[in-house]
Amino acid sequence: MEIDRPNAKEPTAEELQKLEKLKNIIETAIADGKITSDEYQKIKAAIYAQGKSSTDQFYREIELYRSLVEEKLAKGELEYEAPGM
Repeated sequence: MEIDRPNAKEPTAEELQKLEKLKNIIETAIADGKITSDEYQKIKAAIYAQGKSSTDQFYREIELYRSLVEEKLAKGELEYEAPGM
């Protein structure tokens, strides 16, 4: 599901840098084809720990997570590894 945000502002250089850092965290977490609870928590912490993000930036971060993790989980390209498995 694509969310159209016609009034969204272009990201600043700092925001682009934060997105790239988040992308690296996510790609490292899913590199083995699995995402663990700990990896999920690390990604979540990275999204929420970035201080005062604009609403547009928050949506960009969530969309990045959705496209790199949730879509792959839904397609069976990525597996969630529950604790204790």
